[in-house]
Amino acid sequence: MTKNDNKKSPNQWVRKLFRQSNATIKAAQAKTYFAHRYHHNHVKPGIASFDVLFADADKFEPGRNSGNMDFQHFFEHGLSSLGSRQEIVEPRQASDINSLQTTEDEDYFNLIRGASLSTQYTVLNCYDETVDTKTFRLGKADRQILDYLPGQYITLSVVIAGQEYKRSYSLASSPSHREILEITVKRDPNGGIVSNWLNDQLNIGDTITVKGPYGKFSCATDTPPKILFLAAGSGIVPIMSMLRWLADTESSADVLLILSFRTLYDIIYHDELNLIAARHKNIKLVITLTKEPIGYSPWPGKTGRITTEMIASTAPDLSDRVVYLCGPDTFMIECKQSLQKLKLPDKHIFCESFSVNSPVVLETGAMINQPVIPKYLSTQSIRKQTGSYQVRFAKSGKTIAADGTLTLLELAEKSGIYIGHECRSGNCSECMIKCLKGNVEMTAQSEIDDLDRKKGWAYACCAYPASNLELDV
Repeated sequence: MTKNDNKKSPNQWVRKLFRQSNATIKAAQAKTYFAHRYHHNHVKPGIASFDVLFADADKFEPGRNSGNMDFQHFFEHGLSSLGSRQEIVEPRQASDINSLQTTEDEDYFNLIRGASLSTQYTVLNCYDETVDTKTFRLGKADRQILDYLPGQYITLSVVIAGQEYKRSYSLASSPSHREILEITVKRDPNGGIVSNWLNDQLNIGDTITVKGPYGKFSCATDTPPKILFLAAGSGIVPIMSMLRWLADTESSADVLLILSFRTLYDIIYHDELNLIAARHKNIKLVITLTKEPIGYSPWPGKTGRITTEMIASTAPDLSDRVVYLCGPDTFMIECKQSLQKLKLPDKHIFCESFSVNSPVVLETGAMINQPVIPKYLSTQSIRKQTGSYQVRFAKSGKTIAADGTLTLLELAEKSGIYIGHECRSGNCSECMIKCLKGNVEMTAQSEIDDLDRKKGWAYACCAYPASNLELDV
């Protein structure tokens, strides 16, 4: 096959690329955006958009000249540069702060270093992953990049109806392709204001403010020899970032994925997951569907929720694996209980929760495809009432009744009191406030220093009243 053949027959190349994944030509054409992940010339300047995917394809041999040495150099240098700025990842209920990485490759890219800086990104493209889930590809005109670890997340700032909102989203992209960022966002049927706005309103050419990266949910700091990824629904997003990185770097890690989705049509990244599993013998993919498949689309795979029995039968060597778990709260609780029943030590379990950011209570009359404005953020569907308290905001002179279902940040928002914040998950330290009187309950997500705790400091986004309170706000 020559370059000229390559240019004349793009459909042939698309078919060839995707035949291992059993994707239809229509689906393949719609998803050529991720084909660049398997080609070393994806960043060559001056090549047309389609040709960039397949330039010099006749010379390309996966595993030999795919650029994996460059990827490895990038991460080895970046991780060695952390020094005292980052400890080895410690397992806990949720995953948090990480420092930015560094690299010596500054001739081609300008790197963001040292701190999580806000910067403007442009939407380069949007892709429908499923009927209610979109991937947004972000980049900068000057090709400045964000240096991050696979599995980390960023905070987006958007203005909706004149009001600024900040929400955190896991990166779906792999830092082995450093010139772009990708996030995958699922519509929230319960009215998630920012997620729904992104799906309905964000278009190619729009700009958006990005800050980060944050998070310790990554296998890149010390890649285990055997990995089990457990994910449900949009919990696949940070898992996909790590999987892409493992595939790009030709990692020898034994990787098993057990993924749960509602139906065949809800599987995010379906074709790419199949393609990666087909191309890498050390990666095994198992998908289970929780709803009965439609009659004309029989599902040959597993069905039902991920159970103790399913994990035990699919991963008989579980005791040798490190588990990365991500999904809704109920899913994570059930999976963690299953792993504990199977005697897997907690130190082998890393988790990322998608429910730290609270669901939204909607204004009456909110309509589909319109910006949805919340009355205030609420965790009432997650936390039960713990008591009847009075929370006084000393500097603001306001006192509000609380029942333990709302965080201090949510209480402040409900009262019209501004507390600076970024991630809403205990990572950025922007919402750190001082409790002058009373006791607060901090969730496991927050990573506040014990000395600061004793002095009364708390992260407002992860702290709940446990008594009457007086806050220095």
